[in-house]
Amino acid sequence: MAEDVNLAAPVGIVAADDIGGKLYQKVKLGWGPNDTWNETADVAGKEIPVKISSTQMGVLGQQQPGASVPVVPAFLEYKTVAISQTDFLLGAGALNDFIEALICVVATAATSIVQIKDGNGSLITILPNNVGGGVGTYYIPLGLAAVVATTPGWRVSTGAGVTVIATGNFA
Repeated sequence: MAEDVNLAAPVGIVAADDIGGKLYQKVKLGWGPNDTWNETADVAGKEIPVKISSTQMGVLGQQQPGASVPVVPAFLEYKTVAISQTDFLLGAGALNDFIEALICVVATAATSIVQIKDGNGSLITILPNNVGGGVGTYYIPLGLAAVVATTPGWRVSTGAGVTVIATGNFA
């Protein structure tokens, strides 16, 4: 079937909106692969699917100019991790789970260590014991997607002097 439309001699009526004396055609939005039409609606399965690239994900949640706190997009969720946890799984664990940031609340600096692990990968220290600023709250932006296929998902380990709130998108 031809993909072109001849507008030289239109047949019927085309919906339009008059803005400042010019007519702009109204178009209904849909999505799908070639030769397929999925009409959009605000119901499950009808929304426009959006994939945010990893370069865009890396800047989400960072402090915005003029803001006193980081701006966290609405689609992110949070999980809390208590003191003295080992390999606490954020959500059910899946490939591409996204860990946007950690908010580490340090009550005892000497035991403030926070480590993360992608699946069964190596531990990554995010906050050390005896953290330089001492007791307080630390916001640590990460912007990382889980890529390890064996036992997928992000795991967090905490010392005896720190609790964590992890923000992201977890299965």
